[in-house]
Amino acid sequence: MKRLILVFSLALMLIPASLMGQAKHKDYTLPEEPNRAKYIDFPSLDKGLWFAVQATPAFFSTGGGFGIHGELIAGYRFGEFIKVGAGIAPGIIGSSFNMPIFLDARGNIISQESRMAVPYWNVDIGYSVGQVYKGFYASPTVGIRIGMPRNNFLAGLTYMMQIVPAIPNSTVVHGIGLKLGFEF
Repeated sequence: MKRLILVFSLALMLIPASLMGQAKHKDYTLPEEPNRAKYIDFPSLDKGLWFAVQATPAFFSTGGGFGIHGELIAGYRFGEFIKVGAGIAPGIIGSSFNMPIFLDARGNIISQESRMAVPYWNVDIGYSVGQVYKGFYASPTVGIRIGMPRNNFLAGLTYMMQIVPAIPNSTVVHGIGLKLGFEF
């Protein structure tokens, strides 16, 4: 009987405590979401702006034999298989300064979704301005892209061609080079 009275008295004490607790927490509000811009993880996006910085040492058929170009490219990424942009590549061939201004198209040959390294293609077409080397400019490249889908290192074998009417007996200058760079 003592146990029954003890349980009954505890139950009587809990009824007012629970009613007071419900009344006390009846009008609470949850915190609001902060008024700030949502976080966007740009490296994981498949589309958007992209930039590249590249250096290309090369051997040329005329004009001193050796040259180097530094390339700055900006463009739009439509997906991992196609990117289009514009760039400049100030450089020196032999002792002559030139600066190709070009359109750049590039992309992966296979998907980089589950790989750290994939082959890529690249084509630059434009016009070169400079002291001696001015005229049509083209540079196709095939190489390897190492890293994440948006931030990666590039290494590729490139062929450079310029049609230069200013050089007597040689209107086309050919070059083979190694294109090294970073794309983000």
